[in-house]
Amino acid sequence: MILGVLLLMTINVSGQCCYCNTYEDFLGGQWEKLDTVYCNSHSKSRQLWWGGNDFTLTTGDAATDRILKREAFVVMQADTLYVNCRNLVFEKTRFGSGYTKAKRIGRQSLLFVNRIIGSDAAGQSMGARFALGAIGGAIAAADQMKQQVCYVISWGPEEGKLLIPIRLVDDELVDKMVTDKDLIREYYSEKNKQNRILANHVMPILEKAGLFEQQPQE
Repeated sequence: MILGVLLLMTINVSGQCCYCNTYEDFLGGQWEKLDTVYCNSHSKSRQLWWGGNDFTLTTGDAATDRILKREAFVVMQADTLYVNCRNLVFEKTRFGSGYTKAKRIGRQSLLFVNRIIGSDAAGQSMGARFALGAIGGAIAAADQMKQQVCYVISWGPEEGKLLIPIRLVDDELVDKMVTDKDLIREYYSEKNKQNRILANHVMPILEKAGLFEQQPQE
């Protein structure tokens, strides 16, 4: 209950606030200082697993706020990272505007939680419509708001340029990320593949594997 109340509040977060304009700046540790950040979470229902581009970050300065809204790649406050979803694309589909919380994996990768999009989402939606008609499609769309998955942003060169490659954390990626056999068995204990990749199943396993790093104080 306390968590739900906090998520609906506008929070004044001050001290150790900074941002990176680009992914390249993040990789190079090039942070711009901020005095204060106001973090607004729009809805309780979309924060069941701190996922979704549900956060708006402002400073009270119009020029800086425009940068945070349109240009900034990531914002850090103490040990919490927020990634700007505005320019993130997965399988030619955009996540939309707003920020989502993220966790650092190693020095070059970030994990965030959001709705399932791309070909997997299209497949689920088509299956629901075929089974239940228009009502099934509406149920599938509403269900996607609750059932969120994990994505990883990691460095990747292509033709000499830095991209922002995003991968869905699925069976193939979990097999590469997690080396502990007991945790792999725990992951595959969920037999339904669609349920297996949900964030509320994946996140505890990745945390037990010790993949999430504490954010350095800039």
